[in-house]
Amino acid sequence: LVERALADGATGLLLAPRWRTRADEEGDYGWLAALDVPAVLMERRPRPGSALHAMDSVCSDHAYGVHLAVQHLVGLGHRRIVFATRDDSPTARTLRSACARIADAHPLVEEWAWALCAPEAGQDGPYTAQETAELAALLRKVGATAAVLHGDVDALMLVQRLADNGVRVPGDCSVVAYDDVVAGLGTTPLTAVAPPKAEVGRAAAELLLQRLGAPRGGGGPVRRTELLPTLSVRGSTRAWAGVIE
Repeated sequence: LVERALADGATGLLLAPRWRTRADEEGDYGWLAALDVPAVLMERRPRPGSALHAMDSVCSDHAYGVHLAVQHLVGLGHRRIVFATRDDSPTARTLRSACARIADAHPLVEEWAWALCAPEAGQDGPYTAQETAELAALLRKVGATAAVLHGDVDALMLVQRLADNGVRVPGDCSVVAYDDVVAGLGTTPLTAVAPPKAEVGRAAAELLLQRLGAPRGGGGPVRRTELLPTLSVRGSTRAWAGVIE
């Protein structure tokens, strides 16, 4: 698609490569670094020291988004949390890493676990049995009273699976979704973290236009912009007052 766009006369590019695996990402570094037109990466963080380290990028600060979710749950009294993300995109890998760092460092998180939100959601395994466990079972094993899931649909499906197992949301388990596209549309509207997707696109477009309007090689230093997600509290989280058996 990029080659076609350039052949058709594109003078600048907004890029959000799929990069299902780290190998996919590293395989694209060479030709992306060699582009001879201005380009801005969206929701992609070039690896420090890589060929793309000096490429313009605009991203959501997903670590802050995880922080919002954890702070909200801890503030409600939850001390054991299960995180479930995909592992087949740069955003998913960033979220997985952020969950581990923030949960490990938080003094009030007593225990946490990470798992794939669905068996087909991982590309960079191998994964342990716990990391591919069914989430309702993992919640029981960890004694978790809360879960944070990457993806509204996966979070909504978890609420249904928990209900099928007699676990009420939010009475027995609080659930936070990470995306907030359809999180509010469930029978139990989900508390959710919303990355500022539209604002990322707008900021990236404005930066690209600035590059295109500057003399070749001008336009100031390379920019790596991060925008903060927000948290919307709805009906899927509440203060903890019981035990999952």
